[in-house]
Amino acid sequence: MNALTSTQIKTVVWVVFFKIVLLSFLPLTGDEAYFIKWAMHPSMGYYDHPPMIGWVIYLMSFVSENYVFYRFFALFTTMIIALVIYKIARLYAVDREKSMMLYMLFLVSPVDVLLSLITNDITLVLFGSLGTLFLLYALERREYWLKYSLLAGMFLAFTFLSKYFAVFLLFSLVVFSFMVYKKSAFKIVAVVSIIVLLGIAQNLWFNYNSCWNNILFNFFSRSTNDGIHISRVLGFFALTAYIITPWGVYFLLKAKHKTQNMKLNKLLFLVLGVIFIVFFAVSLKNSIGLHWFLLFIPFIYLLFVYLDMNQLNKMFKYNAIFSFIHIAILMVVIFTPKTLFEKIERYSDVVLMDNPQAVCRGIAEYDAKRFFTSGYTSAAFLSYHCKKDISMLFYDRKYARYDDKLVDVRELKEQNIVFMNKRKMDESYFKGVCADVSIQKKMLGGAAFYFAECKAFSYDRYKKEFLDYQNKNYYNIPEWLPVGKCYFKDRYYSE
Repeated sequence: MNALTSTQIKTVVWVVFFKIVLLSFLPLTGDEAYFIKWAMHPSMGYYDHPPMIGWVIYLMSFVSENYVFYRFFALFTTMIIALVIYKIARLYAVDREKSMMLYMLFLVSPVDVLLSLITNDITLVLFGSLGTLFLLYALERREYWLKYSLLAGMFLAFTFLSKYFAVFLLFSLVVFSFMVYKKSAFKIVAVVSIIVLLGIAQNLWFNYNSCWNNILFNFFSRSTNDGIHISRVLGFFALTAYIITPWGVYFLLKAKHKTQNMKLNKLLFLVLGVIFIVFFAVSLKNSIGLHWFLLFIPFIYLLFVYLDMNQLNKMFKYNAIFSFIHIAILMVVIFTPKTLFEKIERYSDVVLMDNPQAVCRGIAEYDAKRFFTSGYTSAAFLSYHCKKDISMLFYDRKYARYDDKLVDVRELKEQNIVFMNKRKMDESYFKGVCADVSIQKKMLGGAAFYFAECKAFSYDRYKKEFLDYQNKNYYNIPEWLPVGKCYFKDRYYSE
């Protein structure tokens, strides 16, 4: 085969079309709602991760505040990833036909289909891909090295400000630059590093003045000490096979047609070798999620440069079939009448996602009172759909604690508040924080939601039962870290 067929081009068009259908009709997810809440409160940083996705959504909100519009940024990102794969292949002397096939191969992959939501992984992979491309351009196209170095530095700084996973990519790229380009890489790496260090400095300054939120969450709160689990290691290998695809693994093992460009070989070996070692080590004690791989997707798809065109054509066909299976499953989930799930225990979660306006109508009578929910997902959903600022309370998990900064619990002292839970609860749930509690069950959208009117909220009791636990587990700053400001300790433990 000497060129892409019309069937292959039409297949890509159909995949893109169905992606647009999916992102248009799929209800808002919990993580998306949480990141939108970030954008509703612009800040130099947030509790869980660096701020880039919040900044991007905030800028997009000037055009439209519709979450479907935000998702088109994810669609744009997948197009850029494919283009970066093509450009890197061409940069290292891969012929145009094979480079274009790599471009198309990614666009019919299951990973491309799943990249339809607006999360911090989207900005991570977008800016990481662009930063890598411009760094390679700076190394290869010396006459424009400064322009490309500035662009590389900017995008790689944005990558770090998306997620700390960026450090693995940055390390690999620095090692690659000096290993392959020797002394000639020095001025390029220097310029890029200075700009990236500005991004790192911004994040450190935020952490210094915000309880070291990102550091504590990512390196302390999230770590587990429950021993080695072989199931997690096997899960890591299964995810790796899923992303590459079983036939992709087979073809790579069988491949005889090797690229003659040693620079590309070393790039892929370094980046993917480093991340394989890191992920394998982490999988011994922690579960590895699909989103962990996303930053490295361009490098994974560049592996297929080792296949011949016959193998690539077969991969395209198998990827397309696999992707359409994903699309069919997601379409069934989206368009199946949700009333079929009325009997399941967590039907309230279904209603909150699929029919949030029913819940908004149910809480409308509480507009004049302080209203809280049991978790960050409910709070973020209702904040977006009900157009009111709703936060969580009585929540002791480690994830998504940005509301700790938004809510000063001292202001609730002796006030009456309303608390909503998707699960049945009784007075013991509140651990004596309320002088009196009356709980009402409401059927909203066909699901049961529980509303508790808490009278005379006791700040002292809440501090003992909840804030002290949070302080010990989520705001326990190591002594070796200097602290500028810490909203949590300044409010509740400054005396």
